[in-house]
This record gives sequence, C-alpha cells and structure tokens, in this order.
Amino acid sequence: MTIKSTFVAAALTAAVTLQPASAQDKPDAVAVDPAERAKIEAVLQDYLLENPEIVMYAIRELQRRQSVAQMLPSIEMYRSFLEEDKGAPVIGNPDGDVTIVEFFDYRCGYCRRHFPEVMRLVKEDGNIRLLPKQFPILDRPEEKALSRMAAQAALAANKQGKFEEFHVALMGAGASVTEELIYKTATSVGLDLTQLKADMADKLIDKRIGNTLAIGQDIGFEGTPGYIIGKDVVLGAEGYDRLRQAVARAREKLASASPSN
Repeated sequence: MTIKSTFVAAALTAAVTLQPASAQDKPDAVAVDPAERAKIEAVLQDYLLENPEIVMYAIRELQRRQSVAQMLPSIEMYRSFLEEDKGAPVIGNPDGDVTIVEFFDYRCGYCRRHFPEVMRLVKEDGNIRLLPKQFPILDRPEEKALSRMAAQAALAANKQGKFEEFHVALMGAGASVTEELIYKTATSVGLDLTQLKADMADKLIDKRIGNTLAIGQDIGFEGTPGYIIGKDVVLGAEGYDRLRQAVARAREKLASASPSN
C-alpha cells in the first residue's frame, strides 16, 4: 500500500468511526456511488497530503473516545458517591444544572496552569457545580507526602468553611508546594492553624482521600487533571473551550431527557 493510499484509508476509517453512532446504525443509509466515492477520495487524498497531521489527530481522538467508553461503566457505578457526597466541598453554584467532577493534585503543574480556565468557565457560566476531588498521586514512597498533606489541609479548611479560599490560593501559588507553603497559605486566608493541623490528622479526612484515590484509579484516571462532565470525560488540561463544549453537551442531554420534551 502506498503512502497516499494509507492516508486515504486511515482518514476514511476515522471518518466512519468518528461519526455519531446514530448515523452509522441507520438501516436506510444511502450507499455512496462508486464514481462519487472516487471524487471524494481524490479530494481527501490531496487535502491529507497537505495536512497529514489530520490523520494523527483523528487517531488520537478515536483513542480518547475508546478510553472514555471504557471508563463510563465505572463512572456510573460511582456517580452517586462522586456527585452526591454531602460533605464534599463545592465551588460555583451548589444548585447548578451541570456538575463537573475534577480529579486533581495540588502539586500537578498542569492542574495549576489549567485552574484559571476552569474557574473562568465556572464564573462565566454561573450554573456549574464544580466538585474538586483530592487525587494526590504524585507522592513517592521515599519523599514526604506533600500531595496528600495538601489534600488533608484542603479538607481540613473545608471544616472551617474556607475550602474555596484555601483551594484558590494554593492552586494560584507560584511556588512549588511545600509544607511551609501549605501552612502559609492557610494563614493567609484566615484559617485557624492549630485547628487546621488537628483536623488534618482526622481519620475520616484520610479515609475520604483514600476512597477518592481508589475510585479514581478504578475508573481509569492515570494522571491529573481529569474531569467528569455528564457522560463525557476530559483527560488532561485541554483548555477552556473543551470544557465549555462538554458542559454544553451535558446540558443538551439533560434537556432531551426532560419529561417536557
């Protein structure tokens, strides 16, 4: 097979695979005339030779969709825990129609750089319920567990009613996360440091973090950040537009499932 025909075959395969399932499953779909198909392939071949990166993009998107499809059964199994945990911190609109479950680590550079995009969406939309889930996966056995310590501090801050203040401050800190930075941040947002340290040792807080770690790993998150938005999963720091599109799709599905429709 030539390079040209390989591009065409890959693109046609991707085009068929990536189209909505409803379009693929229609029994009355009209077959493409061979002559018309030849014209389409010629145009497609020329385009791909000028833009070969399109094939790799299509393959990556197919792989992403396959990963999401594999994750969804576990997400549905844990959805009530993830979305309805009454003790969990909430940012944005507590009564929002769309929930974003975010798995993150305070030491994750991608999480921290992506954080302004997440908050921009939450603030501009006004009807999003953001649930940050502590997923401290960057700790190593031979090092001080700073990711987990930061997670414990955030949930302890929640007990004083200042989770969002602490979360925003620590995510926005320019320096690497250290024990000193954690406590300095807590003090800067008005937390009682003595109470915070006592609450950080609470076994229930440690259990909550452990449960979230186990669930995130069972779902299939291997890195951070990761976002569950309805039936969609955003893997990595894909930016404001990707999150906004996922929220829009979630709203469309909610509207179509409404009894009035």
